[in-house]
Amino acid sequence: MDADDVKRLTERIARLESFNQHLSRVVVVLLLVLASGVWMAAQRPTPKAAQRKKAAPPSPSVPKVVEAEQFVLKSATGQVLATLGLTGGGPTLRLVGPNGTDRAVVGLDATGTPRVALMRADASQPLVIALTPDGVPRVELVAPDKSAARLTIGAEGPGLGLVDPAGVVRLALDMKPDGPMMALIDKDKVTRASFNSIERGPNLVMFDGEGRSRMMLSVRNDQSAFNLQDSRGNVRAGLEVRADNPAFALYGPNGKPVFEKQ
Repeated sequence: MDADDVKRLTERIARLESFNQHLSRVVVVLLLVLASGVWMAAQRPTPKAAQRKKAAPPSPSVPKVVEAEQFVLKSATGQVLATLGLTGGGPTLRLVGPNGTDRAVVGLDATGTPRVALMRADASQPLVIALTPDGVPRVELVAPDKSAARLTIGAEGPGLGLVDPAGVVRLALDMKPDGPMMALIDKDKVTRASFNSIERGPNLVMFDGEGRSRMMLSVRNDQSAFNLQDSRGNVRAGLEVRADNPAFALYGPNGKPVFEKQ
């Protein structure tokens, strides 16, 4: 091997070393690109995982039955707005106003009779809707002085009563099966006058303080009559008109006429 051969071999080795260096750089770059692709693929969610991510989270299980002796509804500031619990032996829902007093109450008493009351700010009850123990519905409107109007609907029909502050019915209006009837009642619960209109005609009766009939006025299709009675209920004077013929009579204590005039 002469000097030229040695030179050519040296140049070839230098070229191989330069090629190896470039190849090493290329391999490193390719490895970096491949590693980056693998890392990005690992970070990207699979279609099922993405679908699970977009789906709404399952709602928490809700109990179907909640048992307690009382429920209290409060505002964000802690004010009681409503309560549901037992009062007077029955379930009661109370709606509470801003001043802390009940404004509406719905409940059952110990016998299961329902009652609804709307209240003023002073806790008085101007409107009450309830059932009586025998199942008769009643609506009561109460004034500030405790006087009231009561509407009931029983087996015989509707009835309206005007009540004084002491709780005594002073005027009663009822719809009976044979016609309407109105009664005026004093503070001692004694009926002093009644008016009814039946199929035969209207009747007006006035009573004394003991509840005894003392005067009666009636009108029929064929007659009209006016009678005055004593304390025992006996007619003592009577005026009657039949057709076109008037008649007047006075009666003794035994009911026998002592004077008659036609």
